[in-house]
Amino acid sequence: TVEKGRTELEPYFSAEFADDRDNTKRYGGGLRITPGITDFLEAGVGINYLDVEDSELIQAESDFGDIEAGFKLRLVDEADGRPFSLAYVAGITFPTGGGSEWVVEPAGLVLTKNFTDRFSLDSDFVVGIIEGGGWSLATNTGLGYYVTHWLQAVVEWAYAFEGAAGGGDVSIINVTGGFTADAAEWLTVIIGVTPDIYAKNADRMVVLTAAFTFSF
Repeated sequence: TVEKGRTELEPYFSAEFADDRDNTKRYGGGLRITPGITDFLEAGVGINYLDVEDSELIQAESDFGDIEAGFKLRLVDEADGRPFSLAYVAGITFPTGGGSEWVVEPAGLVLTKNFTDRFSLDSDFVVGIIEGGGWSLATNTGLGYYVTHWLQAVVEWAYAFEGAAGGGDVSIINVTGGFTADAAEWLTVIIGVTPDIYAKNADRMVVLTAAFTFSF
């Protein structure tokens, strides 16, 4: 969690490439603001200000993306001598476009374990309720290893499920490879590449992401 009295400002960008016959591409950008409320609670908002879709079937269309808000409550802290850290998370997505839906994520858990000063594990599990009677489940597990004192290599496995009220459930499994770099005491750079390795009722995607976390 973000320390009490500090705030993280994180602009982020993405490029998605679909494995379909129309050569669909989507570009996104947003800004996440997360202040530390107490020693164990952070709350934040994410504004997706850029959402551009382009393909051989349609001309490029640009929209304002959805707005997300949520909080993270630390329940167990490894720094207190516990075997791991555990936090409760919840959030909501406010739709801004015609094809968007309300999503409420009432419950989620985030587990973090530092095996050594260099090697760590993060795992989370989040359940969501989708407007119209659907529901979702997302879980991922990542491993990080500090190659140097400022550069961490990261690999992550993720599974996402979306149950539609009228059938046609969606399942996606993907992997991410990337790194986080502590460029300065107040700046962390995050780069990742995420290819889908399995997709049911959805096109496989390859997603490139970049984020810059400013802490002050």
